Amino acid sequence: MIEQVIAQIKPLDLTAMTKCQLRLDNLTKPLGSLHAFEHLACKMAGITGRARPQRTTPVLVLMNGSRRTRGLTDVFAGEVGARLVNFDVAEAGRATLQQIDQALEQGIKIACAATAGGTQVIGAGVTGDPDLVLLGRIIEQVRSGASGRTILNEAGSFELAGLVGVMLGAAASGAAIVLDGATTSAAALLACQMAPLVRERLVGSHFSAEPLQAEILELTDLPAYLYLGMNVGEGVGAVLGISLIHAALHVLNDMKTFGEAAVSVAEDGPGALVQDPSVKD
Repeated sequence: MIEQVIAQIKPLDLTAMTKCQLRLDNLTKPLGSLHAFEHLACKMAGITGRARPQRTTPVLVLMNGSRRTRGLTDVFAGEVGARLVNFDVAEAGRATLQQIDQALEQGIKIACAATAGGTQVIGAGVTGDPDLVLLGRIIEQVRSGASGRTILNEAGSFELAGLVGVMLGAAASGAAIVLDGATTSAAALLACQMAPLVRERLVGSHFSAEPLQAEILELTDLPAYLYLGMNVGEGVGAVLGISLIHAALHVLNDMKTFGEAAVSVAEDGPGALVQDPSVKD
């Protein structure tokens, strides 16, 4: 099942991204002025295969979510209309290879169920503090050239395996994956080691105050957008990342182009050779 899912992960739709960028370039603003929001809009176009992707109800998958303190995640998730899905790991201790496979498959099924329900954005979070010893070892193994599956097997972590499964399933079924802190970033790194095309569907959210997270994101070659000094998990950062995607899609779909607004395009500067008043969709 796992190899079949990996084989289903496709590159981003470049045609949709090109059309999306054309609209962004012709919105009534200076060319490229919204920077990261434009990158996010284009990424969503590539992920969904639609030049103007629409906002859908996001899903936040929270590892061991039933153990969390009620209130914190709920408040933040409510702001973006995210549906919470708890992914609880009943087992304690070190996972066997068979249990790693089972956690991977369970994560895949959770992600596929979310996308079957219509979502195109899945956030990932974890209840509890990161295992810094384990994360440090993962960084060393990635740098030494070990394969993602070997690292995951040796880690023996139910949480990491489940998160990797969520990311593989989301990537295979056409959804963006929004990260949270150090643990979800490490899972993303391993998912990319197992299936490099996963990276194109990842969205970093914030630079957490948790140790090692920035280093892991650097290894994944993935930017994060917010510097808030937060030292809290439970998917809060992922929800904030989802809010950035929503803002990007709001700009793409609800801001008018020069043609739609019937105003003049730039007469000089970088927009003079790009902006076109005939662009109206």
